[in-house]
Amino acid sequence: MTQPDPGRFRTRASGTARVYNNSGRMSFDNRQYDNRRIEQVGDRYDFGFDPADGFFRGRGPGRVLMGLGLCVALFCFAGWMSIVVTGMQSDSVRSGDPLGVPLGSGMPVGALYLLGVPFGGILAVIGRSMAKAAADRRGPHIGHLVTTMLIAGVGVIAVVYALGGSPVSTLVPSFSGPPAAAVGPPVPVSAAGRTKEQSGLTLTVTRIENVAGRGVVHLRARNTTSSSIGLVLGWFKVTDGDGTTYQPDPFAGDWNEDVGAGADQKGTVTLDKPVVLGTGKLRVEFTTVMGRSGGIAVTAIPSR
Repeated sequence: MTQPDPGRFRTRASGTARVYNNSGRMSFDNRQYDNRRIEQVGDRYDFGFDPADGFFRGRGPGRVLMGLGLCVALFCFAGWMSIVVTGMQSDSVRSGDPLGVPLGSGMPVGALYLLGVPFGGILAVIGRSMAKAAADRRGPHIGHLVTTMLIAGVGVIAVVYALGGSPVSTLVPSFSGPPAAAVGPPVPVSAAGRTKEQSGLTLTVTRIENVAGRGVVHLRARNTTSSSIGLVLGWFKVTDGDGTTYQPDPFAGDWNEDVGAGADQKGTVTLDKPVVLGTGKLRVEFTTVMGRSGGIAVTAIPSR
């Protein structure tokens, strides 16, 4: 009778239970393992390596990189959620940059948060792989240490560049939102009404004032034609005597952009900043009017 070759079945295992092989599965310490989770390293077997094991079973500086990546991802996620939450609290927040305050480099802080979440995840994955490799192979980890310092250094340089001189406190998430601006009495800019009639459209500027740190233009539009026209805020602007241009805030005011046939409507357009006093005549215009050619401008509006 031929004896089986012992070398074909030789393996090593540690623990209190025996190892059985049954159609591609192993039983070890009363637990079942799929062969796809079992890795042979040298003359021993590794029975899986869960994500959290990078901290507890891993070795070397990879654990530091893994922890750093998780902290970066969580911090940036919290920062992005702070922008979402504060953006829903008041109109004054929505009127600013939807991605948060701009940093010294010109990049909005929200963009940095969005880039930081996947970057932190990549750091965590790299750190876990390094910690697992160090645990499997043991020995010196000088290469892992150099890699950790290099990746962390690149991340720090990127953050410093994005800040562009802004204080680090700018990156700290805040869920309270900016303080509400003090609302005082309106400051009149122009109380003299001016009108422009052109091709069946009459546009009247009844008055202009500064309210809560932003300009407000009071308008009246009358459409005497038989078709609807559009006075879209995207083509609205105010120009003062010094040539400074003021753009509308699309999230404020109560202007209806669609003026129906035979309609006569009133409304206000809130500007992105207060109108400077003492600059001379003002010009209020829609550079393009939907439904007809050209635009319409009310000029020579006196100001304080």
